[in-house]
Amino acid sequence: IQMQNEIIDPSIVERDYLIKVATQRVWKCTNRYGWRELCIKRGSRIVYKRSDIENWLESRKGQTLQNTEG
Repeated sequence: IQMQNEIIDPSIVERDYLIKVATQRVWKCTNRYGWRELCIKRGSRIVYKRSDIENWLESRKGQTLQNTEG
């Protein structure tokens, strides 16, 4: 059982939600789909709350997301 408030890094987002790390970087830089608001800066690292990612995905059900890599 995964905790909703679990802090996860971009590689876990890629593994669990199939959004490539390179795509996450582009979406953060361009704030595509509001992705930048999901990012939490910890020192020099970017992490996410699992619940934020899941809510973000839920809000986009039925939409096509463009998988853009740098």
